[in-house]
Amino acid sequence: MSINLVSRLTEDTWFYKELKYQEELKPFLGKPYISYSTMESWLEYTEDFIKEKLVGLPQQPGAYKEFGSYLGHAYEHGEFPTDNPRGFTGQENINFDDIRHPDAEYEKLIIIDMGEYFIVGFIDKFLRLEDGVWINDLKTLGKDKEKKYQGEDYTQVVLYSYALEQKGEKIKRTDVLAVRREGSHVNPPLKISKEQFYIPLEYNEDRVKFALDKVDKAVKGISEIKTVYDKFFGKKE
Repeated sequence: MSINLVSRLTEDTWFYKELKYQEELKPFLGKPYISYSTMESWLEYTEDFIKEKLVGLPQQPGAYKEFGSYLGHAYEHGEFPTDNPRGFTGQENINFDDIRHPDAEYEKLIIIDMGEYFIVGFIDKFLRLEDGVWINDLKTLGKDKEKKYQGEDYTQVVLYSYALEQKGEKIKRTDVLAVRREGSHVNPPLKISKEQFYIPLEYNEDRVKFALDKVDKAVKGISEIKTVYDKFFGKKE
């Protein structure tokens, strides 16, 4: 069965339009791709995935997702966005000198060629150390949510590290920077707390295999259901 995903790289794809990515992406034009967030959406929220990606019913981003994007922007740029419609608070609890590094690269593109498709992602923070590289991902957490990222099922940083290892990099450090949030969607506004800590992640061959198998499982599932959907509801020639 040929791979039939919801996304295919074209010159109009949002990240292809970024000039700094085009040289690396050009060989993959026309090829289907999947991101880690798309895989997670399929595996954890299949019904919502079908509604949004196949049927075309837009799903409104929740407060927690917007909170993560708000903090992610600050991590990348070293300042918070001027637009804050949900009124997030606690900005004074972030010390950019502690969590950012002047020599780091933020939103670094990674590509893993899987043959019929490719995996694409963007490393939140990439830093070259004396004896290897550091791959770091930023996550905002509610109470006791760090267990998700301490478990083997979280594979985002593993995949990103593997992509760099394939390019000859030595993986020295892999982790998640966890920023605890206060408040909830029923008790707004969400607030950035003072509790911020690193969750170290193990990188090894077994974890890589598990991560790649997990992506491949999602790709096959998406491809199967999209092929059926296209057959009955796709545009007729």
